[in-house]
Amino acid sequence: MGVHTRTAVPGDEALLRAYLWLSIFVAPGAEPPPPAIVERPAIAIYVDGWGRYGDDGVIAIDTASGADVGAAWLRLWPGPETGYGYVDRATPELAIAVRPDHRGRGIGSCLLDALLDRASARHRGVSLSVNRANPAVQLYQRFGFRVIAASDDTFLMRLTFAGVG
Repeated sequence: MGVHTRTAVPGDEALLRAYLWLSIFVAPGAEPPPPAIVERPAIAIYVDGWGRYGDDGVIAIDTASGADVGAAWLRLWPGPETGYGYVDRATPELAIAVRPDHRGRGIGSCLLDALLDRASARHRGVSLSVNRANPAVQLYQRFGFRVIAASDDTFLMRLTFAGVG
């Protein structure tokens, strides 16, 4: 399957909200949360008002069907709201998801390649929060993300771009 990416635009807020739900890690055999969980304020902040200053994202598109198969986006936290992967006001936080039936095909790598290339021209680094049991931890490590804090079940990871302290 061929995939290309396109830039996420303000009209993609609803699409990103669907991917936000898909980004929630569900352990094997566990029941996923209801889709309405993304309406909770602590989660909805990742997409509410998409297109504001500092927002950047890419959507993966299957070249054969034209269907979206994944999304990755960055959000800065300039005000009092912050996400689970907050590091500081200058570091955008990454969110990413690939449709379950398309995982394991390199789409996450494609999304990260495109988005991190763009981010490296604008930011010192990127942060994220990920469940320790999520297989995506290895993907993030391959891209250079390092654990900077940990709790019982979560890693706070940051990628610092080359040449930046």
